[in-house]
Amino acid sequence: MNSKRLLVSLFIISFLLVGAVHAQGTQEVIGSTSLYIFGVTNSSNGTLVGVPALLNLTITNGTGKVFLGSTPLTQIDTQAQAVLSAQLACQLLDINCNDYNFYYYITSSSVEVGGPSAGSAFTMAAMSILSGKPLNKNVAMTGTANPDGSVGIVGDVSQKSEAAANQHIKTFLYPSTDSISSAALSYDEAHGEIPVPVSSEYQAFQYFTGYNVTPTVNYSIQTSLYIALMKQTYIQFNSYQNSLYSSLPSVSSSNSSIQLLINEAASDMSAQKTEAANGSYYVAASSMITSSSDILQAKLLETLPASNQDSFVNNLISQENSTITGIENNISDNYVSNSSTLILKFIAFDRLMQARNYLNDSIQSLSSGNLQNAIYYYSLATVKAETAYFWVSILPKGSSNFSQSQYEILSNYYLYKASSYNDYANLLGVDLPSEISEMQSYLSSAQSRYYSGNYISSMFASIESISVAQMLIEENSLINISVLSQISNQSAVATLDLINSAEARGVTPFLGISYYYFGNQFYNSSNVSNSDFSEYLLFETEARGFTQLGILLSNASLIPYTPSLQPIPVSTPIAPLLEEVSFIVLGIAIGVVLAGILFEYRLYSKNLKNNKKISEKKAAKKKRSSKRSRR
Repeated sequence: MNSKRLLVSLFIISFLLVGAVHAQGTQEVIGSTSLYIFGVTNSSNGTLVGVPALLNLTITNGTGKVFLGSTPLTQIDTQAQAVLSAQLACQLLDINCNDYNFYYYITSSSVEVGGPSAGSAFTMAAMSILSGKPLNKNVAMTGTANPDGSVGIVGDVSQKSEAAANQHIKTFLYPSTDSISSAALSYDEAHGEIPVPVSSEYQAFQYFTGYNVTPTVNYSIQTSLYIALMKQTYIQFNSYQNSLYSSLPSVSSSNSSIQLLINEAASDMSAQKTEAANGSYYVAASSMITSSSDILQAKLLETLPASNQDSFVNNLISQENSTITGIENNISDNYVSNSSTLILKFIAFDRLMQARNYLNDSIQSLSSGNLQNAIYYYSLATVKAETAYFWVSILPKGSSNFSQSQYEILSNYYLYKASSYNDYANLLGVDLPSEISEMQSYLSSAQSRYYSGNYISSMFASIESISVAQMLIEENSLINISVLSQISNQSAVATLDLINSAEARGVTPFLGISYYYFGNQFYNSSNVSNSDFSEYLLFETEARGFTQLGILLSNASLIPYTPSLQPIPVSTPIAPLLEEVSFIVLGIAIGVVLAGILFEYRLYSKNLKNNKKISEKKAAKKKRSSKRSRR
């Protein structure tokens, strides 16, 4: 081996483990592990061949950060995949990721390391350390790590399986949605390797460790508190809507546009009664945002003065701004006392931010001469502001020990997570422009709100951005209609598992349960096909996103909880005088080992856009505008 290259590798790894760790303060190493990963590269005759590399992971206590280094360079998609994989490992083991830092390092002789196909291997390494279950070195795998815990499709599986056989791997795991050529199967068999298709990270973990950590999912959600509070919210909102309807000058208008608004509202109100009668109070209350806004628009259009109409609407906007400020002050003072109800306060603040945004849209419409649009946005703002108060007026008064600085820290964490998911979804090359645009728009909004000090609203925008990104990542594995039921079941189980986890902590994830019910209703009432499957997946990812927020809140300050799988430390705290030297020695030792194992490797596959992916994925997806306005 070239001594100069070894020295460079040594210093890189030493700085990664020593510099990064000490920049964060004193840290204890929880554990380290390594495993083979596989990519492809072009041979001298132009054909693709599989090549191995070595993935190493060290986990310390920390603040949820993920670091990735490599010899040589690492592409940005691998960095994004590392963040996703670390988050997924914590989710699957029901462990708070914010308690740890993850230091991944890849050694390869390729010019550049990239691609997402090692995502499942990243996840296996993290799960091994966090659970204390060692990895079987005779097992390896390829596959992306999907947010719902499924193993996603990759390219060039046959070449990777042959590369694994050359490393004397006995069991090679690959995505069940992929296939291996008969020639590769023969090659693998001749080298004593058995390729095994897997569909989930839990299944893969059992092959790697011999332990089955798949949770038992409780399909019966504990909804007594949820139903009680949602029913009260529905009752208040329904009373508000009925008073709006009663204030209409007439339910019959000579203006066809106004009459259409009244008719649509009346139809929605009828459907809401049915939903409420079936116990779907959140669904009914959400629908009221649109119907109440329609009623208010109709009323304003019927009662507009003949002159000075712009001035009239401007006065309404000014009054509503004052109303929103009053609601904000009321909510800030005395409501909320535990992690279940704190999320309701967050929802209320987010609704007020939406209301202010709608008022700004109303002002802009007015300035551009579009009076009807100005009234439309004003009506939405008014109704959104009213719903904000409904969310907290049902709560007992109390105080929260959550400070503004804690809001800021949590908001910053979600921005970090949203940015990583955006990077990864973009680099998968998904051909869904409207969804990509929506994901990026939410991220931009989250950043803007964060820098304006609106931390709670920033968190909500980040979660929405993450949810769209996760939907795109999961849908990337939908290669044909036969896989649809498998993916939908995996996504639903992942959501239920997270809801169960929240309930075990004494947290009622109001929005998580609501979006889960929305998803069930959509899936059962629609002939869900590839063309609209993204709508269903989005409900599931939103359910998980808002449920995780509730869990984070419980971990952060309010309800103590001990996970069932405790990390097993592999070292004890080091005496202060020896600590610096010990970390340097550790970094050098690991550096020597890693730098001494440089393998031919290429992770980034130009065939990532597998031609097996169905053409339906390029079809236009159903617009979500009606669902968005309901929220």
